[in-house]
Amino acid sequence: MEILPGVHSLPVATGAFMGTFSPNVYLVVGEKAALIDAGYGHEDDVCSRLSSIRELVGGKSRRIPTPVGTESGLACIVITHGHVDHISGAGKIAAATGAAIMVHRLDAAAASRALGADAIGEVLEDGQEIALGGASLRIIHTPGHSPGEICVYLKEKRVLFTGDHILGIGTTVVMPPQGDMAQYIDSLRKLLAFDIDLICPGHGPVVRQARRKIEELIEHRLEREQQILGSLARGRRRVEDLVAELYPELDSRLRAAATGQTISHLRKLVREEKVASRDIGGNEQYALR
Repeated sequence: MEILPGVHSLPVATGAFMGTFSPNVYLVVGEKAALIDAGYGHEDDVCSRLSSIRELVGGKSRRIPTPVGTESGLACIVITHGHVDHISGAGKIAAATGAAIMVHRLDAAAASRALGADAIGEVLEDGQEIALGGASLRIIHTPGHSPGEICVYLKEKRVLFTGDHILGIGTTVVMPPQGDMAQYIDSLRKLLAFDIDLICPGHGPVVRQARRKIEELIEHRLEREQQILGSLARGRRRVEDLVAELYPELDSRLRAAATGQTISHLRKLVREEKVASRDIGGNEQYALR
């Protein structure tokens, strides 16, 4: 599907993903082309993506020159973070196209474990730009969901690719030890400095009211923080008691995620010296300072 001229969403099978929305994979085409995330590595999925890449940037109908040593004209695969649903297809796509796999330094170890020690072609840093000729991608380090999570800003079209930092519907999981709620909120605030017309998330539909979405996510997390402080004021001490009060009708399948979110908020509040924690019989308990 063409989202904008030169920006495409590639099909990914929904059966591989257990959540509400399968992972999104995007193709940005300038004089060179870049893939944003790679989806799963299942053979049928990879073949489908390669077929789309060849149709859009390579083969007889290619719109850009095919670089020497590549089959499809794909220059690079930019990975937003090292989780399996976003990265596991990268190895096969890189092998078929000659594209370099790029990932932020802080998720490089996770990516190497998933793809192999020699698979990563370039380690990315905050503020780095990838020139595609007529289009450029700016790397924005946005830790929170994972230490090396990045958003990718296509500044010529004011499009932001957000991986799991911002989802099309709902909120992302921020779960320790890899997730950090303070970093997540700070990273959302960081994005407010950019002129963004369209958000292309790692899961779910595109978001057309970008600033409103970012502000709503920040407000939601701060509201949840106030709810936790209120529960502590009412005498809730254990994480399981806090979760039960915060999420009274929670589906049991989501309990682990809700628990992780709550712990991440609590750790932020402890660092800010708003909450104290102590170990009682091997069970961490919390109270207002």
